[in-house]
Amino acid sequence: MTRQEIVQSLHEILQQQMKLPSMEAVHEDARLNEDLYMDSIMILQLILHLEVDLGFDIPDEMLVSKDFRTVGSLADFLEHQQKSAATEGIQ
Repeated sequence: MTRQEIVQSLHEILQQQMKLPSMEAVHEDARLNEDLYMDSIMILQLILHLEVDLGFDIPDEMLVSKDFRTVGSLADFLEHQQKSAATEGIQ
């Protein structure tokens, strides 16, 4: 999955699965808490959708607030997780 596909998937989850009311504010620099009004429970729901719907493996010890600051930082984190999983799968 490319970074752009990850961003698109995030958008789709926020809109279709979570029915986020502030969808007009969704862009890569949008802050999850301040701009999209997502609280900690909503972020946990998002993580669950990422794992169940998209197959990402996000261990609890990998949950760092800086990675969940903006849509773009979350996309970067997911892209890195995806590459790490692919690398581990090769070895």
